[in-house]
Amino acid sequence: MVNEEYLKAKISMVMPENRFKHSVGVADTAEKLARRFGADPRKARIAGLLHDIARDFADDEMLRRAREAKLQVSEYGFAMPLLLHGPVAAVMARDEFGITDPEILNAIALHTVGSEDMSQLDKVLFVADKIEPNRRHGMVEEIRRQAEKDLDAALLSCFDESIRYALKIGCLLHPTSVKARNAILVARGSYRR
Repeated sequence: MVNEEYLKAKISMVMPENRFKHSVGVADTAEKLARRFGADPRKARIAGLLHDIARDFADDEMLRRAREAKLQVSEYGFAMPLLLHGPVAAVMARDEFGITDPEILNAIALHTVGSEDMSQLDKVLFVADKIEPNRRHGMVEEIRRQAEKDLDAALLSCFDESIRYALKIGCLLHPTSVKARNAILVARGSYRR
């Protein structure tokens, strides 16, 4: 497994300072959640550090890198290239940072829109990204409380918050996020009939 100090030094050179601070916060939070909910804490830390390495790319750069990596880009990715920063970051983690663990790469790839079939590590990173200590969005305190006891409840609230925000600002809802949210409801038996 790659050395964490090496990763921090390398990513601090390619990220703005505020994004680096966020990534360290996500790594710390992901490690705690991993310990609490049975995911690998070391993998969670590495995924947290690297999850946003593509976040600050301009749209044309994001699309160029996605094409070069032969990622499938849907009409949602073309309309909102920012949604591609997870999959592009996973490719960068593999190719530029030497990360070969498929669980880490998958968690990084899924942290933007989720998936219907998320592993514990995928869920840990997704929630950690939304609740790390520097976050100040509307439901963050409630989601932090949920994450003390129930990872799926916290994940569901993360999806709800993201969907509400997308509706508020009038941007696209990625259908994968809606499907991921619905999968949690079905698994919990908490959907309304």
